[in-house]
Amino acid sequence: MRTIREVDESELDEFLRITIEAFPGMKVSGPEERTRMLERLARVMKEPIVHFFGIFEAGRLIGVMRFYDFTMRLHETDALVGGVGGVAVDLRHKKERVAADMIRFFLDHYRDKGAALTALYPFRPDFYHRMGFGFGVKLNRYSFRPDALPARPKARVEFLTADDKAAVRDCYERFRGRTNGLLQLPPHVLDSLFTDPAMRLVGIRDGSRVRGYLLFRFDPAAGDNWLANDLYVRTMVYDDAAALAALLGFLRTQADQVQRIIYETQDDTFHFLLPDPRDGTGNLLAGLWHETNTQGAGIMYRVIDTPRLFDVLRDHDFGGATTTLGLTLSDSFLPENAGRYVLRVTDGRAELCLLYTSPSPRDRTRSRMPSSA
Repeated sequence: MRTIREVDESELDEFLRITIEAFPGMKVSGPEERTRMLERLARVMKEPIVHFFGIFEAGRLIGVMRFYDFTMRLHETDALVGGVGGVAVDLRHKKERVAADMIRFFLDHYRDKGAALTALYPFRPDFYHRMGFGFGVKLNRYSFRPDALPARPKARVEFLTADDKAAVRDCYERFRGRTNGLLQLPPHVLDSLFTDPAMRLVGIRDGSRVRGYLLFRFDPAAGDNWLANDLYVRTMVYDDAAALAALLGFLRTQADQVQRIIYETQDDTFHFLLPDPRDGTGNLLAGLWHETNTQGAGIMYRVIDTPRLFDVLRDHDFGGATTTLGLTLSDSFLPENAGRYVLRVTDGRAELCLLYTSPSPRDRTRSRMPSSA
């Protein structure tokens, strides 16, 4: 019989063993690196939004995962969204539905907590797609010369320190309020903006207010020239067009030091800001379409409670429409989420009415203590 529960700090050594064997790219090889990683796990474990879970069989840990209590901006509303990461299975228990049992537990856990949505970064999209997860917006990686940015009047950009933490948080929250799908910054993530020695944080001030900021680092450019570097933008947050222009102006001034700027964003329209958005490869698509960026599918989402989702969206205006439609939802992995509904939309406000739900949902006890079948 299998059980799933939160792990104790005394079990972190085994938790780490399973994790680094499942993800050898972490390169935790020597005893000093292992000790540092254990210390880091112990710190993360104490974060209020993070929960470490393990699946046990005959009292032995055979799989691990981490849950995250995220707060997402879903149109006009902040909503609880369950996140899962670090899903890892003991090498001796592959192909025994360990990961499937863990993900089923994850979905039940956040249904019970009142979430309508869950999210994750997939190690294999096809695996999670079979469990009902769908793709979010693609990520674009742009690579452009600093002087490809339009010339702008120079604005004063300053390095930000931990003394600016509250102002940076407020700037991000204003940005998040305008951006559907952004997560609230957990305290430990906000702290990390100021503690990573490889990163630089600069911002635009207006008195005590931070109107925009950039988090970036320098990476070696391709080749053996140690003087050749690229500038990698990790985060760019801003209040308005003027703040964005100031941050882009700062990036342009780095033309004497870096060859290219690498910027990863879910904004499909960013290339409109660049007089020359070509990515430096020289590739042409379909004849005369210049390659400007590469794309990748990453974060995946899953609805785990359809009626609750429409309750969260009860104040959202769906384009002012007035209509009625039927919705039939099948869900073999989470039958509790299946059913037939009528969706009534009046002047853009939607109300979901249940007609029929699955007659044989999985027994909740089984999802709490999965079998090995």
